[in-house]
Amino acid sequence: GKRVTVFGYGACGQGVALNFRNAFAQVSVVDCSPVKTLEAHLDGFKTPIREMALSDADVIVTVTGAKDVITAADLPLFKSGVVLLNGGHLPYEIAVKGLTSSPLVAKQLSYPSDSIETLILRDGREVHLLGAGHMANLAGPRPLGNSIESMDLGFALQSRCLEIIARGGVGGAHCVVPVPTEIDDAVAAAYVNLYR
Repeated sequence: GKRVTVFGYGACGQGVALNFRNAFAQVSVVDCSPVKTLEAHLDGFKTPIREMALSDADVIVTVTGAKDVITAADLPLFKSGVVLLNGGHLPYEIAVKGLTSSPLVAKQLSYPSDSIETLILRDGREVHLLGAGHMANLAGPRPLGNSIESMDLGFALQSRCLEIIARGGVGGAHCVVPVPTEIDDAVAAAYVNLYR
């Protein structure tokens, strides 16, 4: 029943939003792209304006790859007890230094064994920052890393792509070569059959 706001609705953001929805959270999505916002809306997620999404959230997850998605300017919007975490790959989606040095912050509490920083604002609200803004599954004293299933899929896709490149099945003239549909289908089918 927690209210979760997911920033970013790319492939990773979609997965994060779906996982929270499957855990019975009320999920809203914010994306700077109108097309991605429409996709999220059509997928059944709330798509409020940014300020509303921030002020309503119990948990805010960034999954954008962009810099300064959450900044000190957002502090007045947060409800007390909000949890901030980064699901994106680089540790700059949440502007941690700006948040912690804001004049709105009266006190900081650190819980290193859990990798949680709690910012107590001058008005008494608390903001909890996980993993110092680093990617949540790779941060903290007990990082879990990626799931074995996601690693299996990633390595299977990589090896099959290398195989098709080595056999001349796709051109090397491109900097980015999309995964051929037949490989995507073969890896997906193998995975589903393995875990049935």
